[in-house]
Amino acid sequence: MPVLDAAQLKRVNWDFPLAGNVKGSVQSIHWFPGNFIAQIPAALIHVLSAPGDTVLDPFAGSATTGIEAVRLGRNAIVSDRISVSSMIAAAKGALLSGAIGARFADDLLVTLTFDQQCRTSAIGNRGEGSDEALRDWYSEDTLSQLRFLWKVVESKTSGERDVLLALFSDVLFQCASTAGSVTRTGKKRRHHWGWVADNVLPKEKVEHDAIGMFRERLLALPTQEFLLHRASGSLTIVQQDARALALQTSSVDLVVTSPPYVGMIDYVHANRLMYSWMGWPLKDERQAEIGARFRRNRKSAADEYFSDMRNVRDEIVRVLKPGGFCALVLGESRRFPGAAQQVFSDFGTVAELQWGPIARNPSRRRVSERGASEPIEHIAIFQKQ
Repeated sequence: MPVLDAAQLKRVNWDFPLAGNVKGSVQSIHWFPGNFIAQIPAALIHVLSAPGDTVLDPFAGSATTGIEAVRLGRNAIVSDRISVSSMIAAAKGALLSGAIGARFADDLLVTLTFDQQCRTSAIGNRGEGSDEALRDWYSEDTLSQLRFLWKVVESKTSGERDVLLALFSDVLFQCASTAGSVTRTGKKRRHHWGWVADNVLPKEKVEHDAIGMFRERLLALPTQEFLLHRASGSLTIVQQDARALALQTSSVDLVVTSPPYVGMIDYVHANRLMYSWMGWPLKDERQAEIGARFRRNRKSAADEYFSDMRNVRDEIVRVLKPGGFCALVLGESRRFPGAAQQVFSDFGTVAELQWGPIARNPSRRRVSERGASEPIEHIAIFQKQ
């Protein structure tokens, strides 16, 4: 039975002040609401597993845990229910596998040389970009730029297309920003996922330089040489519900995950623009979300969430090998105080709590808190007996 090295965990400053994703890194190629900084899973994976082990994140989000696991020589399984998560994971995996060469960006930039020619009214081969709802968010010129970029994306195959798809999605989101809006601290707001999630349409159409945004992302891509000496594990991407994992019993050495907080984020709706562009099943995936924000006003919201998380708990314990650890990073809103502790308590009925829960002050806000109160997250580590 593996023994937890509590001394190593104690030496870590879990607040990770000033930490974040470096621009131009694999982890920064696509925005994602509520994603946690890479330093957290990296530290947990280093202490709780060994090279060659299999690490699972059943709430993969933007695949932060999986990428750090691969970099540390572990074999990662990133699993999530929503399509956009699989898309981001595929892009990061392609980068780690060396799908993009050092001259890829330079060669592609030739296609984007003359801005005035980077327009088209043609939709994608499978109807991408044809949803009339997109006109509520984008000016005609911005939409024609996005359609041109899509033609560039779909002209590529395999790993290159995976990477460009994520860059395109990130640009699509940025181009939905509203003119003149500012953040809580008074800075110019680049975009706000909450408005997109709530379908708060721009009051006026804003012209955006989508081609320029795409160029910036191309130039920031890490090169193949930068990655080759960093990635030594394998990455498996699975789109599935965390309440019913299609994984063999006792097949995973470690689980590191940050489950959704009850009533805080609508992950599918926050990415509604990409769902509209691609024609993905937004309604079906929205209904399958655990703890989604749109359910927060239901009297049964907390009970439904705890029930779902107990099903997730049972699946995590099932797929863990005996002695395997599960690290949970979880927070809560003021509307549902004590929710994180309830989840930890439920986990403790089927797996032994080995460390924590300890509180951490996030170095950046993972959620929008209108009351501007201090956000707190908790980390707890359990072990399957």
